[in-house]
Amino acid sequence: MTEIKVSIVEEVIRQFNDKGMKFTMDDVSTALHISKKTIYKEFKDKDDLFMTTVDYGFSALKEKEAQIIADDSLGLVEKISKLITCLPDKYKHIDYRMIYQLKDKHPEVYRKFTGRIERDWADTEKLINKAMDEGLIRRVPITVIKLMIEGAIEKFLGSDELTKAEIVYEDSLEAMIDIMLNGISGKG
Repeated sequence: MTEIKVSIVEEVIRQFNDKGMKFTMDDVSTALHISKKTIYKEFKDKDDLFMTTVDYGFSALKEKEAQIIADDSLGLVEKISKLITCLPDKYKHIDYRMIYQLKDKHPEVYRKFTGRIERDWADTEKLINKAMDEGLIRRVPITVIKLMIEGAIEKFLGSDELTKAEIVYEDSLEAMIDIMLNGISGKG
């Protein structure tokens, strides 16, 4: 990706975090001191820009996941937990709770975002299988684990419930994985 494209995408992320879907291309162009025409030379329309932004964010996520997998200081269950709750360092400040706003105004972008969550499981599956084989976690169908996690994440991102409850997205992920690994009985 060209340097100008990266700067536009990163500004879109900043604008989204600050204003949700209420930001405009004028906001982006003003912040970057470029014309809207420059933005539209790089991206054919707002949806193209948003699709590229989703891909850019998930590329950063895959880099972070690779770091977790390569980290020999982490135990197997800890790696699984970190992979499932992984957020790229440079996007930890994003208010993911606002993703639901894409559903109505940019449904294709929202579908792409949730679709990326649903398909990037290969490394996590390998670690879960290994943890089951080593007796570190109970043997349960991975499909059930995936559906539970995907369903929770989709619900977290697809509504304003976390915002209403004043729960930070990252905290909701950590609570979800804690409940999955330790249950809710407090007898872990």
